[in-house]
Parts: sequence; structure tokens; C-alpha cells
Amino acid sequence: MSSRRPSPSTQKRITALKRADGEPLTRFDIQYDVLHYIFHDVQAVFTDPYPSGDSAPKITFRDLYIKTILHSPKATKALKDKMAESETFGEDFAMLALLVNVGRVNTTMSFFPEMKTAIRTYHPIPSLQRTTGNLQDAPRIKHILKSAALKNDHAPTPSTPVDILSRVKSGQVPSTTVMNLIFVLANHSTPIGRVHFSEKLEFIDLFIRETLSSLSRARAFLWLCYHYLESSVENNDDDYDDDGPTNPFADSRRGNIPIIVHLSDTEMTQENVDSEEEKILAEKLVTQRLDILKTQGAKELSKHSKMSNLRINGVGDGDKESAPTREGVKLKIKRSVVKQAIGTKERETSSAVRNSKFREENDRDLSLPVPDTDEEYSLIDPGRAKNQPPQNKHPHHPQSQLRSHIQSRHISSETEARETTRHHHRPRYSPYQSSPSSFHVVPAQDRHTRYGQRLSTPPRSMLEQAWHIVTTTDPLLDSDEEGADEHLRHDYIQRLKNLLLESAFVYTC
Repeated sequence: MSSRRPSPSTQKRITALKRADGEPLTRFDIQYDVLHYIFHDVQAVFTDPYPSGDSAPKITFRDLYIKTILHSPKATKALKDKMAESETFGEDFAMLALLVNVGRVNTTMSFFPEMKTAIRTYHPIPSLQRTTGNLQDAPRIKHILKSAALKNDHAPTPSTPVDILSRVKSGQVPSTTVMNLIFVLANHSTPIGRVHFSEKLEFIDLFIRETLSSLSRARAFLWLCYHYLESSVENNDDDYDDDGPTNPFADSRRGNIPIIVHLSDTEMTQENVDSEEEKILAEKLVTQRLDILKTQGAKELSKHSKMSNLRINGVGDGDKESAPTREGVKLKIKRSVVKQAIGTKERETSSAVRNSKFREENDRDLSLPVPDTDEEYSLIDPGRAKNQPPQNKHPHHPQSQLRSHIQSRHISSETEARETTRHHHRPRYSPYQSSPSSFHVVPAQDRHTRYGQRLSTPPRSMLEQAWHIVTTTDPLLDSDEEGADEHLRHDYIQRLKNLLLESAFVYTC
């Protein structure tokens, strides 16, 4: 039974560059000479994937790579215009894109000094910053490369070397975009090295191994690109009648395969050497980045201190340099205070008006004078008055006692209400306390009112209403069959007004 753990030979190598934030990438870091030989090869042997006419001439690898970038749907108009305007910038950007393509530059690197995010690191590349163009950052560049596609190619993108070779053998040339081919070769770095080179050389070593000649590594890379994009015909020593096309980047001494040249220690020191101008430019770019960081840090510190002062004591004292900004902040605070004062005044005014209206409606609708005579008072619903038996007029009857008790309570409550209104601006709220006028009773001559009109008789108190319901309601009847009189509706209205007054009181407080 085989183990699921991959063997050391199949584990993916860490090939991306690792540098501290702000540290420049030298020619040795990016193996600039390999890039230079790749993009300055003059052999026009690649098929143009975006021809302008029916018969398009062959183009070089440099033109193929740059043209594919320009046709990427994720390439911005500013980038396209800059690359068309400056060939030098276009070549520098294409070299950097190739490093991203093979995995030497990971997506945590950025190459413009104004970068603010903390998840990426800034790295100047003096050898690829010969112009003032913006090299952007690795994630954007990789997005541009991933979105590139062939014209009128709607088939699934090939993801293995076998898939790409099958397209070539079927006659599809080019078989895929050059960016996708390089992504596939980098993902299958070890198998590619075993098939085309040796057991000790992988595809990614063409961009890492400084012990190998830069020129031979560049030609080996171009050989692979032609082999998988244009023709897969390889040399067969036993077939002397083979007249098929040969790879133009193969070594004539070895047939149709590339040759890799090893360097001595002395020869290695002569490759990928930074010029004095590039060293000066690196120091300048690092200094520029430090100045930008100081400026951004000062702005952030000033912003945080201003916010802190606003939260505690308004605008605090600062140095003279921040005086114009402090004045602007003071003006904003003043406007905010004025708006808050106006809003508070409007709320208080509207609340006072609402309370005044409620009091006026209560006084107008519910306040009636208390009769001074001993005339008989009714505690029954006017609608049911005709059906009720005559009440006992005996002074010791419970109903008579109840009426006298209610009348005395009304007089004392009315007196207390007048005293309270005189000494207090706002009445004290109680959820179930009736208004003083609720203790008024109905004289006999004013018993009958029309259904739906305004309440013409004084409303019952809670005690009166409870007594009325007990003495006049049949408990065996369904509640839907009971006729709701005006006193019951008035009781509901009173409860609703109490809720509104409570809400208004809470809102003003």
C-alpha cells in the first residue's frame, strides 16, 4: 500500500524571490541577462495570434509576448497607451511580466513607490525602470496574463503539456497563448526537465541557475516555446529521410535539441552585473519610498490625533503647521452644533404643541360640570336604558351608596387636578388613572344620545364602567353579540390618548 505523502522529488520547489520591504531587486536577483537574450532574439519564427490580415508574417518572441499583453481584456487603457508610446517601457514591463509568469515574482510584491497596502512589499527594479512608467504590482500583472486568450478560441484552455502537444499535432498553431504555455511549463517544471533536458535540470532552473550560461538558458526557453506552440517534431537519429521542420533554437551540433553551457566562477561574475547608474537609481527610489512613507505616516498620525481631539475636547492644540486644517475642523464642528441645536429646538416645540393639543382635546371633550342637585343619575348604557328594570332609590341601596361615593371622589379629584395644573406645567402620567372629568355621571334628562355622535354625557370612571358591565352584561352571550356603547368607545379613546401622552413624554425627555 503506497503512502499518500509525496516524495521529496515531487514536492514543489519554492522559487519565488524573498526580499525585505524596500529592498531593490538587482540584475542578479532577476537574472537580467536571461531576460535580455530572450527579448532581443531576432528570429521571427512565431505565428502571430492576432493577425491584421489573411497572411500575417512571423514575429519574434518579444513581439509575440508584448502583443499578447496588449490584447488581454484586463490590460488597462493607460497601460496600453504607455506601452505603445514607449517601446522601452513596453519591453521592461514584458520582462517583469515574464518573471511573474514563471513564478519568480510572487503576488506580494509591488513596484510603484506610492503603494499603501500593508499586505504587499515595495521593491524597486532599477534595470527594468528605465522610464517613468508605472510597473504596477504582481497581482495585477498576473491577472492580465491569466485573462489572455487566442482569437476565436472557445475551447477549454489546455492545462497540461500533453494537451498542448495534442493541439499542435492536430494542426492548431499556435496551440495556446504564450502566457498559458509558460504557466503550464512552470507547473510541470520537473517533468519538463526530465523529458527535454536531464534529471538534474528543471524548467524553472532556466531562470534561477546562475552556474549555467544566460545565453544557453534563454535559447533553451525559446526552444521549449517553439516546440509547444509551433511544431513538436523532434530529431530522430535513425530516420535520415526526415525532412520535417527543425526547431530554429536547437544547437546545430546536437541536432534538434538545445544545449546547456556551464560557466566557471570567473565567467559567472561577468554576468548580471548592475551598472553604476542603476545603483544610483536604486538609492534614489529607496529614498523616494522612505519620503512617501514619512508623509503618509504624518498624515495618518495627524488624522488620528484630530479624531481623538474631536471625541474628547473638540479640536486640541497642535503645532502651527496644522492651523489651517484645525480652523476647517472648527468650522465643521460649529456647523454640527448649530444643526443639533436647531433640531433639538424643533423637537421641543413640536412636542409642546402636541401636548397642548392633547390637553385642549381632553378639556373640550371630557370636562362637564358636576350637577349640584340630588337628581337621579344613570349608570347604565343609554342604548339599554329602556330594557333595564327601575333602580332602587333607597339611600342604603348599594347603587345609591356607589353614586354618592363617586360624586365625592369627583369633587376631591377635580380640586386636586386644578391644584396640580396650576403648579405643574406637565401633568403626571399614570397608565390606568382616569382624568378628573371621568368621574362625572349622567343626569337623567341627558341619558339618551344618538349612536356615533360625540359623547354628550360625562364619561364613566373605571369603577362605574366595571359596575355597569357587571350589572348589564349577560355572561352567556357571545362577545360579538354585545352592543358596544359610546362609553366603551370613550374608554378605549382614553386609553389610546394616555399611550400617546406617554410616548410624547418619553420623546421629549
